[in-house]
Amino acid sequence: MHEVPHLLSQFLRVERMIEHSGLHGRTFSRRFRAAIGFAPIEYVQALRIEEAKQLLGSNAHSVDEIGALVGYDDPASFRRLFKRTVGQTPAAYRKKFQRIAKPRGVS
Repeated sequence: MHEVPHLLSQFLRVERMIEHSGLHGRTFSRRFRAAIGFAPIEYVQALRIEEAKQLLGSNAHSVDEIGALVGYDDPASFRRLFKRTVGQTPAAYRKKFQRIAKPRGVS
């Protein structure tokens, strides 16, 4: 199994970030947004979607398995967020990426 998504699903949760900071939730969110420019959940989602994009182009896991690997328990939520963020479904992204990666004339 790929290590990075395992880490994302296990450790990259806003609640864990808040606990680790030692701040109250609202204070953490305000300071995080001021420093990073995104709300904590937006940042986590962006990291997860970027990792999912990498996995879709580089391995044979199913879309639902990739969603789970990057931290989404609900496959439908993962697909919906991916489409909203990337502009296409995970399956369409994979198909496009594989078509680009495959040289012409190779079956």
